[in-house]
Amino acid sequence: MSNLPGKDFRLETTASASGADLDSRLAEILSAELEVHVQVVNANDDSDCEAIKAAIKTPSVAHVASTDDIATIALRLPAGGVAVWKADVAGSKRSARHGCTILQLEVARHEVHQLTAEVDSLTAQVVNDFEELSLIRSLASSMELPTSGNQLTEFVLSSLGPLAEGVGAISIAGVFTDNQEHRTLEPIWSGEKLLSRDQLNALIDQFSDEASQQTVVRNNLLTGDEFKAANLNEFVMVQCRSEGRLHGWIIACNRIDIDEDVPWAQLGFTTVQASLMDTATNQLAAQLHNMRLLKQKEDLFTEVVRALVNAVEARDPYTCGHSERVASFGRCLAKLSGQSPSDVDRTYLTGLLHDVGKIAIPDGVLQKPGRLDDNERAIIETHTDAGWRILHELEALQDVLPGVLYHHEHFDGEGYPDGLIGDNIPIDGRILAVCDAFDAMTSDRPYRKGMSTEKAAEILKGGAGKFWDPNLINLFLSNLNQFDEIRINHEPREQAVRPAPIDGVPFVGHTTDSLV
Repeated sequence: MSNLPGKDFRLETTASASGADLDSRLAEILSAELEVHVQVVNANDDSDCEAIKAAIKTPSVAHVASTDDIATIALRLPAGGVAVWKADVAGSKRSARHGCTILQLEVARHEVHQLTAEVDSLTAQVVNDFEELSLIRSLASSMELPTSGNQLTEFVLSSLGPLAEGVGAISIAGVFTDNQEHRTLEPIWSGEKLLSRDQLNALIDQFSDEASQQTVVRNNLLTGDEFKAANLNEFVMVQCRSEGRLHGWIIACNRIDIDEDVPWAQLGFTTVQASLMDTATNQLAAQLHNMRLLKQKEDLFTEVVRALVNAVEARDPYTCGHSERVASFGRCLAKLSGQSPSDVDRTYLTGLLHDVGKIAIPDGVLQKPGRLDDNERAIIETHTDAGWRILHELEALQDVLPGVLYHHEHFDGEGYPDGLIGDNIPIDGRILAVCDAFDAMTSDRPYRKGMSTEKAAEILKGGAGKFWDPNLINLFLSNLNQFDEIRINHEPREQAVRPAPIDGVPFVGHTTDSLV
């Protein structure tokens, strides 16, 4: 018996081919190339053939055992079987070498095929990872925390658009809850509204329990399904939750048709899209939590401002509601003049606080029922500086200081406190000067009735360029009906009524009678 050097053919099998199948295919190839019958013997079977025993014992070489004119050749196969064939003694060594060469080539081809499959799989994974990273980066840039806690729709839309593109959805719906976690808010769609509000709620009712545990993916909805009838073919649903609070659900509806020949191009949503949805929704949930904290901060800030306004109005009951009306007029005029939303909000806040300095004015002057003399007017004119002193150390109120300080400046420079002229007067000062004058003229005072809107408009027109910015006066008068509607519909807030102790126990919290 002779041994011919070969290769140690230890090859792992794949899920697509068992070891026996692999050895059988290699035996068929050997048969075709050698033009002999090659059979596969199980290495665990007992055999009297010396060549087979040697091949099992020493798999790295081909073994030849001769008997008379016929030689038996045995070659260990990669999956553990033994390829056995017959040859003439004279050509047995050549046949053995040929068999080794064939086997080495086929094993090499098999390994190359496996490596190619692994490369393809890694390429697909890299493509998916790159898409996920690109989407996360895009979402991160679009999820910048808004400047106001009231911008839910704008913020969500800026996130759902890139997400729909990233997961290949025709449209994504955001269904959000209110502060009591009830679905009272109108759904927000990134694009086409594929389902009605009732249908979305029904979908959530059916899958919310599952969504609380994991991302829900449904493809190929059955024809009889109620959602299939609503043109919903497939969807991904992710619960949007953070810090123990349910914000809502994000639902990707219907996969777009993909024509490109890319690794992940397949019908319906896959774990790749589900993972992207989950990652993006977690980001969105964190920002929604931040928005709610911002809203709470804004509400607290507004309540503090209203407390300051209440303090002023408690000193002078005849001006009750004046600050709110001026703030509402100012907001309207700022919008009409093309101010940005943040500038409009600033003007409104400044309007609420424009007279806060009157806290420092003596009661005898502030509550005088008749007209003020020159000395008293000089005292009342200090309220703008007093307002600045009260507010200037509050970092959050720095933006309102110009309007508080300069809402009594005249356009011709004859106003107070600094005699500023024209456009040198800050815009909030110019806007609130018009609004303050209009409310003062149309409101009742102890010594006179408020004048008509027409009379006030006539005075404003006559003072354009002298007392007030002529451009703002033209804008105000062109939209006089809007301002008059604000004035007519305004209802002053009722003062809170402190509840009496109950059974000797004081109660000092919020009451249902308080509108503060």
